[in-house]
Amino acid sequence: MRQDPTLAERLSSTEVTLLPTDTLLRALRVMERHGVSLLPVVEEAGGLVGLISRAHVLSAWRVDPLLPVGLVMSECGKPRGGTWEGPPPY
Repeated sequence: MRQDPTLAERLSSTEVTLLPTDTLLRALRVMERHGVSLLPVVEEAGGLVGLISRAHVLSAWRVDPLLPVGLVMSECGKPRGGTWEGPPPY
């Protein structure tokens, strides 16, 4: 008997990522399909550019469900100075 996939397994699929041009409607559908409330947003080359949460989607939903996620996501920036300046990332 197969167990339900873990969160890491569900998020490891490229199907569970969004592009900045994807709509809030698509984001919500992907979240519901995979049972997650946070999705990575990647550029065409696959690099992480941000994260979008269910809260982001729902707060902007009244404005327009067809807004691109790039307008409401939390952006991921490069570390200052080009190096990690916090605790080790593990």
